Amino acid sequence: MHGRGSLQHPSGARYEGEVKGNIYHGAGTYTFSDGSVYKGHFHKNRFMGVGTFIDAQGQVWTGEFQGKEALGLKMQPIQGKEAA
Repeated sequence: MHGRGSLQHPSGARYEGEVKGNIYHGAGTYTFSDGSVYKGHFHKNRFMGVGTFIDAQGQVWTGEFQGKEALGLKMQPIQGKEAA
């Protein structure tokens, strides 16, 4: 499969975005089964480049992703909550 598409995993996770040869490749959104979301670029099924990760509690992190590594992530405050 090439182009845009969506894939649903048995775990409940879901990917929507660009695919190349049945792998995540290009711009897309990956929603984990716990509700966490990564929006950004993928390269051969891995997070790659500038992206945004929103955890299950709604905390937003932006920065550079290289596979499982996240370099220089910046946390954005959750609206309506003050920093401790």
